Amino acid sequence: MKATSTIVVQKDGYETVLYPQLCQTEPVKGTILLLHGMAEHHKRYQTFTDYLNSCGYDVYRYNHRGHGMDQKLEDLGYIADDDGYKLLISDALNVLTYLKENNRTNKLILIGHSMGSLVSRNVLQFFKDLDCAVLIGTAFNPRTKSRIGIACAHTIKKFKGARHYSPFLNKQMFETKHYTSLSERTNFDWLSRNNPNVGAYIHDPYCGFQCSISFYEDLANLDYHAGLPKRIKLVRKDLPILFTSGTKDPVSRYGKDVERLFMLHKRLGFQKVDCIMYKDCRHELLNELNAEEIMKDIEDWVTKHI
Repeated sequence: MKATSTIVVQKDGYETVLYPQLCQTEPVKGTILLLHGMAEHHKRYQTFTDYLNSCGYDVYRYNHRGHGMDQKLEDLGYIADDDGYKLLISDALNVLTYLKENNRTNKLILIGHSMGSLVSRNVLQFFKDLDCAVLIGTAFNPRTKSRIGIACAHTIKKFKGARHYSPFLNKQMFETKHYTSLSERTNFDWLSRNNPNVGAYIHDPYCGFQCSISFYEDLANLDYHAGLPKRIKLVRKDLPILFTSGTKDPVSRYGKDVERLFMLHKRLGFQKVDCIMYKDCRHELLNELNAEEIMKDIEDWVTKHI
């Protein structure tokens, strides 16, 4: 497998380091852009990338702004003072445009996990050249809740500064009963039932870091704009989309919000949407105890729809 890196220069001059991992089989089935979640990094998707390579796919990954070893430790969890969510969306759009012009196949697939799925759902509203999309562990909060989150973060930012860390907002995000009821050993048990993987996350300085108040504002904006019906209507109705979640994923209220989102797409006339729910699985499906089954299901679905 060939692995290297390249630079995609964004509109504001920021340099996104893109990490390709190309498969060795011929012909190549398709090109996949894989977007990671909040407070983690692209290297956590190595096993899934290796699997997709073995199935005949080229895979590209990068770290979002404020994430990964591309950043200084003190810059983790900070995107920008204002409108950082727009930068995250623009970054992904520009990378997809680059891949459309510089890859070995004519099939382009977008896979996003958690925050990466929120970026992906916003991207789908603007980028029309995808062949399918997979959204793993996404969120779909009520619009009122998202607006309150945006307003609260914006107010705190105004008085405390964009890089301020808010224990209050962090508690509202990760200390509700959906999260704490899963804390059998650690505060991060909600990630998955895979104890060694949770332990590796906890001991990784590039995971689980504190995020700035402006980051929480960005996250709420990503969720809000991804979930607006008028924005969802901008997505191609014939685009194959797979929603997948665990029935014990606290991010989606144990999968209920993903099911709501799936049904909303059906009501809006989307022709090729599917939803797979995994019993008792938590947030990080690709790190779950049955990760091999989940990875195969995703690859089978992608292959069917391209």
